[in-house]
Amino acid sequence: MINKPAIILFLTMFHLAAYAQQTYQLDAKKSKILWNTRNTMGGHNGYLLFNTGNLNYSPAGEPTDGSFNMDMNSIRSVDHAVAAENQKVDKELRKPGFFDIEKHPGAIMNVRQINATGNAGIYKVSGSLTIKGITNPIEFVAAIRKKGNTVIAKADLEIHRLKWNIDLQPEPKAWDFFSAVKDKMIADEIVVSLNLVFNNIAGK
Repeated sequence: MINKPAIILFLTMFHLAAYAQQTYQLDAKKSKILWNTRNTMGGHNGYLLFNTGNLNYSPAGEPTDGSFNMDMNSIRSVDHAVAAENQKVDKELRKPGFFDIEKHPGAIMNVRQINATGNAGIYKVSGSLTIKGITNPIEFVAAIRKKGNTVIAKADLEIHRLKWNIDLQPEPKAWDFFSAVKDKMIADEIVVSLNLVFNNIAGK
């Protein structure tokens, strides 16, 4: 005998599940962070890749929050035409005065709120960024657009390097004249561009 109440309950739960929160997984192969130190003596720029990431959507179809794990070992500079020169820069970036990658191979961005701005597809994003084990709040505006099972997000922001002890001196308390002079040749803000692609695996 068919249990009609059970069938109705099942269909109702199935219907609700279809409109429940959805999680979109970051496509690490198609996503990238572009960075620029805006060095006053010429500048360096390059890219950084991700390990993992996700973006959550509400039942109403709006982005709500997410988390990202960045692979600091993937950081590369690209401003020199000669590969060997870029490798020199990459070596410097790995040192304690910059990102101290041997001790801190990953960086984390937690997005806690994503609010609509009133302009279609444009959102105010707020959360935290952890680099070198130091966590600071961040806030920026992002363009987030969903098409089918894919979400594309783009954003431009600046981070103040001194908040994360990206100050060229391994021991911040030990003042060194030459490191201090070199430090002043770099702008305090690092310009960052996010180019992110997400896929809804469950929807495929």
